[in-house]
Amino acid sequence: MPPTFVRVDESHLEALVAFVAKYYAFDGIAFDASAVGRGARELLASPHLGSAWLIRDGGRFVGHFVVALAIDLEFGGRQATLTELYLDEDARGRGLGTATLRFIEGMLRDLGVHALELQVEQDNAEARAFYARNGFEAHTRIPLSKRLG
Repeated sequence: MPPTFVRVDESHLEALVAFVAKYYAFDGIAFDASAVGRGARELLASPHLGSAWLIRDGGRFVGHFVVALAIDLEFGGRQATLTELYLDEDARGRGLGTATLRFIEGMLRDLGVHALELQVEQDNAEARAFYARNGFEAHTRIPLSKRLG
């Protein structure tokens, strides 16, 4: 049975933050529940910035994803970044990730988005292979970031 997707609203905020905590632990990212909650509330209040979704398999949530919207001249206009995609370990390897990407791509096409970007940890060979199988290409550019506050 294919997964279903539930757009996060205020009633799902706690579940979203719990999945973000698991994802960050898996990838070794420092987790700040206050910052994540603040960012999620801002996203919920500003849907033009993107959306957060929970992934349901049968009767339970097994993961989440977050998509941020922007403009990129290289891609001719609207561009999206998949800032997070996480599935519980017992939900992996069953086609849920691929089904999730197809859902995301369809949703973004309907919004007039021209490109989808994401980041993956260099040492996560399994994730890199998954994304390559799904048509994503690595670039020689590297992401740089700076916290402003």
